[in-house]
Amino acid sequence: MATMIKFRGIPLEDISSIDGVNFDGKFVYGNYAKNGDGALIIGDVLEAEEDVFWPSWWVPVDPKTVGQFTGLKDVNGNEIYEGDILENRKYRSIVKFANGKFLADVVGTISRFDLIGETHGSKVIGNVHTNPELLKG
Repeated sequence: MATMIKFRGIPLEDISSIDGVNFDGKFVYGNYAKNGDGALIIGDVLEAEEDVFWPSWWVPVDPKTVGQFTGLKDVNGNEIYEGDILENRKYRSIVKFANGKFLADVVGTISRFDLIGETHGSKVIGNVHTNPELLKG
């Protein structure tokens, strides 16, 4: 089976009746599939043929909330995703993907740094979708 890149997104509907979904109360986690103008987070692929596949589950999510896992964890061991807000002793930053790599834009400045195996002692304190108030002041 092919290795998939992990994503998350905020569901557009109640998903309590779907078995096996990785849901933390805000985000659903899994693989990403574009669906027209929409987006799906899907479970592992059960079966695949040349031009079709069947995932174990799928959940429609708000396309604006889809974020890719960076492959990195913060100082507390939490996974870091696109859209997360990081904080360390000096500043807060927003995780983004641009120019083929993950970056952290420092809030309130034009500074940014690469997130390549280095989180600069940061911890995830929220994300731009459910905690926009963390970006003020």
